[in-house]
Amino acid sequence: MRLNGKRIAVLVAPGVEDLEFYVPFMRLQEEGADVVGAGINLEPVIGKNGLEIIPDVTAMIAERGCAGFAAQSGYSLCAPGA
Repeated sequence: MRLNGKRIAVLVAPGVEDLEFYVPFMRLQEEGADVVGAGINLEPVIGKNGLEIIPDVTAMIAERGCAGFAAQSGYSLCAPGA
């Protein structure tokens, strides 16, 4: 478990490629990371192939957006498809 103790947020937004979200999410968990889905809000998101993804946290803190989220939460960010 190479990522024990690491905190990683996988970004999710409407129209995300389902596998580009789920595969990194699951692999990071398998390596021991504390992984959460981070959305614009906590509303369910529908991926391109119709899978529903429910964010665990919001990635928008004040006006600082994702960078503010990472700085304040201590999570590293993973951006599917980037």
